[in-house]
Amino acid sequence: MSFNSEAISSCEQYKSRINKRFMGILPAFRHTSSGETHLSCEKDGTLAAIHRVDFLPSEWLLCNIDNSECKLKDSVEKGYVVMGYFLNQKDAAQLLPH
Repeated sequence: MSFNSEAISSCEQYKSRINKRFMGILPAFRHTSSGETHLSCEKDGTLAAIHRVDFLPSEWLLCNIDNSECKLKDSVEKGYVVMGYFLNQKDAAQLLPH
């Protein structure tokens, strides 16, 4: 599935570099029905090294009353953006040496 840079969340570091150079494997989330993709970000807006839900749209999450615990809705999948493409976790695992 193709990567849509306009659907990526506003991680400022990423947006400033997307057209210059794109390398690496970036943790991301994708809404399965819309295809919208968001990169995983830290609280300060920089790219996260792990999957974090802090900056995902609230409608993508199921949270308790005080928002102290949240989990992804079934319509959202974890994965990675690799060279401009979103790969789910299963497909991304195929990229790693066995």
